Amino acid sequence: PQATEGHASRRSFAAGVFALPFVGAMAGAADAADGALAGEYLDPNHPRGFRTVTVSGNKATIVGKDEPDRPTWKLNGEIDGNGVLIDFRPKGGPPNLLGKFDGEGVTFPDGNRWPKTAAIVGEYSDPNHPDGFRVVTALKDQALIVGADGPKDAQWKLAGKMSGDNVLIDFSPKGGPKDLLGKFDGSGIVFPDGNRWPKVN
Repeated sequence: PQATEGHASRRSFAAGVFALPFVGAMAGAADAADGALAGEYLDPNHPRGFRTVTVSGNKATIVGKDEPDRPTWKLNGEIDGNGVLIDFRPKGGPPNLLGKFDGEGVTFPDGNRWPKTAAIVGEYSDPNHPDGFRVVTALKDQALIVGADGPKDAQWKLAGKMSGDNVLIDFSPKGGPKDLLGKFDGSGIVFPDGNRWPKVN
């Protein structure tokens, strides 16, 4: 959970999204073992990426990306009361870093905090562009969709606005409609034309 590179696109999104008020950021201790820890998180040090936490008994698995076009990584963790001990060695970090869960986020010893966010956050594929990718990040009512249609195609960014579990996406930078509704069904995003982006993380 330590900052690495800092380029303009990351700074601009961080300024627009993570500067938003976060109500109840420190809501008090919560038991991580009751399943509440599971979900989607954002890392302010990597705002164009995501972290997906799953829990089975006292074991946790964290799958994430630091940038949309970077490889997906996986970390293992162990529930410890209201926190989780995470083995960050696959990312070059310590073997047992304690993240304290407060019900709405995970805070680490260096002060970095992963706020819990919408279930729609994550990586998706698009059947119309099977060699490309789409990564959705969201905090409060703002969403960012970063993708590429193929390995040699330029990366693009789309802005979105959350509406419950759904997202209104401005596809005009790609020549599409300004407010296209994507409905999240729990494992994918479905669009009015019938196209569906299945979640892959």
